[in-house]
Amino acid sequence: MRILVIGSSFTLVLSLTALAQERPEDVVKSAIAAAGGEDVLAKYPAGRVVGKGTMSFAGSETSYTFEQMYQVPGRCRTVVRCEVKGQKWELVQIVNDAAAKQTINGRPIPLSDTAMKELQMAAILNDIGQLTPLASDRKFSIKSLKQEKAADTTALLVQVKGYPEIRLNFDRKSKHLVRCAYKGVDPDSSKEVELETSFDEFKSVSGLTRPTRSTVMRDGKKVIEMQVEKFTPLEKFDQKAFSLDE
Repeated sequence: MRILVIGSSFTLVLSLTALAQERPEDVVKSAIAAAGGEDVLAKYPAGRVVGKGTMSFAGSETSYTFEQMYQVPGRCRTVVRCEVKGQKWELVQIVNDAAAKQTINGRPIPLSDTAMKELQMAAILNDIGQLTPLASDRKFSIKSLKQEKAADTTALLVQVKGYPEIRLNFDRKSKHLVRCAYKGVDPDSSKEVELETSFDEFKSVSGLTRPTRSTVMRDGKKVIEMQVEKFTPLEKFDQKAFSLDE
């Protein structure tokens, strides 16, 4: 029995040492491989996503549909459609590098500094979802993040100058990015909030593996659920889709 205990302890020490030596770049490299590999991700830097979900809006849970077009780095166009109290709403958000625009039912909506920052942050998070920018784009600084409790994920801290720190969690078994969190500012209350998005139900299309379900939490409360119905990887997108002049 004593030999078995010593052997088990020795194995545990080796396992903990291996985890401690896991470098941030190796975590990202494994995630890239799990997503289809660097070549596939490089081939498809753009895409179109269509889906539906529910969100907390005007004090109640509201169903919505969405369509997103993106091209890494820094470009995305999101259209959200819903109906509230019999009134139809169409929200369009366009981010093109540092510039952004937002309309509701075709009417331009002025963006506060906070709202502009959040839209730019959305584009940064979309780049992170592509994974390869974490390894190649120098605007991203990554390092290991210690977790208070043992977990089935590996945590990294991502820093982009001028933006909140972003905490990422990668599943130790699948290597997929399964959680993203940061402290943002609520445009309505101007108060700092904890924003956390979890990803699951990973599926492969054209060799590219992406999550098809996500949940957004604000200060621990669910505010958005999203289900992807169709994902089309693309080699490039018509840049007119990201024009701010329309």
